[in-house]
Amino acid sequence: MRRFVVALLSMAALGAVSANAADMPVKEPVYKAPPPPIVYNWAGFYVGIEGGYAWGNSTATDVTGYNAAGSNFSYDPDGGVGDIYAGYNFQFDPFIVGIEGEVGYFGLDGSAQYPPLVGVRTAADSVAATDGGWYGAITGRVGWFYENFLFFAKGGYAITGIKSSFTDTDPTGTTLVSGTDTSNRDGWTVGGGIEYMFWQNWIARLEYAYYDFGTASHTATSSGGATFVFDHKLSASVIKAGIAYKF
Repeated sequence: MRRFVVALLSMAALGAVSANAADMPVKEPVYKAPPPPIVYNWAGFYVGIEGGYAWGNSTATDVTGYNAAGSNFSYDPDGGVGDIYAGYNFQFDPFIVGIEGEVGYFGLDGSAQYPPLVGVRTAADSVAATDGGWYGAITGRVGWFYENFLFFAKGGYAITGIKSSFTDTDPTGTTLVSGTDTSNRDGWTVGGGIEYMFWQNWIARLEYAYYDFGTASHTATSSGGATFVFDHKLSASVIKAGIAYKF
């Protein structure tokens, strides 16, 4: 009987402990709010550098008939290009509009001879040439962005100091006629590309642009004082990669 009472009291004590444990509050897991979404801000001023490769087309025309009046031919100058650029974007989610300026060097170099006409041909006989020079452009920009990617198009005014020339030297090395266009040439440009904001305010860029610098005329003067007029038409395509910092 005594053992029975002890067992009964033990069972009662265990039941009380279990009931008290069931009534204890359960600790909830600590709630952590998700990190706020990253907001990419494309608005503001930026400045950068870029470089790439340019390939062009130049058409030389013998206007007044040094060889044959109206005769012309084309050749393809090419070379490296590099510039610094700066601009400002206005942001209207998910679009931007802005203005950009660039100034740099166009390494368009190339030359070729007029088709053979008469006389002995040498490497310096009737040569038209294009020599690289400085250039600049002011363009408007429009674009659409998704997070840290921006797709843009641009177009506007361009100017260059690229030189065009015509020289004819006889087999003895005597210069028969020579002339160079040294004036600045106005033109236009259009292009587009993609930008990537890869770290804080740093932006990488890849773009294509087309430049048309129209036709420049110049006079070539012979050793005897006679003058002849030549036209040089020039256009170029450029692929450039760059990096900029947005303030």
